[in-house]
Amino acid sequence: MSLAQVYPPLLQRASYSCFVLPRATCCLPSLHARSASQLQHHSPLATSSSTCRDSLNTQSGQSRTYYATHVRGQDQEYDLPKSMGKNETGKYVDLVQMVGKHRKRYTSVYVWGFTYTGALGVPSYFFPSQRKNPIRKPKKFQPIPYKLKFDEKITTAACGYGFSLIGSHTQDTSKVWGMGINTNSQIGYHPKAMTSVEGMHTIISPTEINLPLTKPRKTRVSQVSCGRSHSLILTDEEGVYSLGNNSHGQCGRPIIPLEDYSSNKVIHKIGGIEGKIKQISCGHDHSLFLTEDGHIYSCGWGADGQTGLGHFEDTSTPTRLEGDIKNEHITQITTLADCCLAISDKGELFGWGNSEYNQLKCVTEDTQVYTPTHLPFKGIGKITSAATGGTICALTNESGEVWVWGYGFLGRGPKLTDTAVPECIDMTLFGKSRRRTDIAVTKVWCGHHYFAAVTNNGDLYTWGTNGSGCLGLGQLHSQYFPLKVSLPGQVTHIACGVDHTIALVTKDI
Repeated sequence: MSLAQVYPPLLQRASYSCFVLPRATCCLPSLHARSASQLQHHSPLATSSSTCRDSLNTQSGQSRTYYATHVRGQDQEYDLPKSMGKNETGKYVDLVQMVGKHRKRYTSVYVWGFTYTGALGVPSYFFPSQRKNPIRKPKKFQPIPYKLKFDEKITTAACGYGFSLIGSHTQDTSKVWGMGINTNSQIGYHPKAMTSVEGMHTIISPTEINLPLTKPRKTRVSQVSCGRSHSLILTDEEGVYSLGNNSHGQCGRPIIPLEDYSSNKVIHKIGGIEGKIKQISCGHDHSLFLTEDGHIYSCGWGADGQTGLGHFEDTSTPTRLEGDIKNEHITQITTLADCCLAISDKGELFGWGNSEYNQLKCVTEDTQVYTPTHLPFKGIGKITSAATGGTICALTNESGEVWVWGYGFLGRGPKLTDTAVPECIDMTLFGKSRRRTDIAVTKVWCGHHYFAAVTNNGDLYTWGTNGSGCLGLGQLHSQYFPLKVSLPGQVTHIACGVDHTIALVTKDI
């Protein structure tokens, strides 16, 4: 067995310049499974290490250093490869890469899923190059991640119903861009950038949205969120801006009968909310706002109780929610369709809105819940993140486990498609094993009918309905269990929609 198979790779800092050590690929004939276990768990082993330095002249004039380690066991000795060394805990590991303190991290945007809406922002899917391939046809699905050719450093992204927003936490005047369906001006007024695709008005490449900021050089975009046909943009200094369809008051401004949204120039600044807003979330046709004080405000369509205001009417003015969260400090909100979830600072979960698919059935048989209600799930522990889709819900706890409920492909196989009580997904499906006991899921997201989860080492796993390729697994078959998505780096953020997905991937350069 090779040492590269026995020991996990380690990313270790060095105080000198960046360099790469070769991966351990040699196989030691005398290394048995018992001895490998002793090395890993520090059974009685006498160890001595010797370091040899080979200075190689590089183009920049810097030197490259290699290490060799000698280990003495109970009955035999081993010369470990130069790529082996001790980590900070004293274990011998494969030093795949040593990174200097002046390293740079680069974030790329990857997109996949249904292409015909233009939400992926890739023009060649609609107009393929005829010079390279004269018989190439427009591409309908992109089932594997595709790197978006975009020079800006993107820090936030959101997927709506056939459109997308991406934003950058920059002080440049260009801060947020949109692509995809724009029939309701949900990504702004761009008459010159519009393209007609199968009767839809769409923008097929990322186009800048000009916000009416008073201090454009100082204000940064913190978050973006997309609904069915409206959008929210959160800034750090100038509050929240809304644009798109406002037929139910979801943009937080008065409803104007017969308003034409197809070429609407209105970008509205949300008002009437006490305190600074720290998070936003769009549903079908409603909007949620979370303040730093832990209070939730909402506006928009309320037919399923999704505004949480104690009635089923539309509301155009953001209003504070009460119910079971009246005296709670809320730290996270989430919605996508018509069901809403919120997490308190105590790690407890609250829900309201649509419950036709068992989302809130643990506390009531009603299919519409119009006030925030505590969900007393037992045996889960402190909740750290939550997500809700069209018919599905998910959460993670402080142990790094994933729990799912609702209706759909929930991730526990074909026999579990409907449950009102959260079920835990086996952590081995996320890469946890006896040799990788530290693997934990840090955050979970929901698309309309699919899930996405990211582990503490930046790996992405997806499962659920996959007719559009939104899982990024290279095929269009729905997935009963979580599968790892192949991406060249650590995933820092995911945006899930109805039929497409966006990932922000970071790696060292």
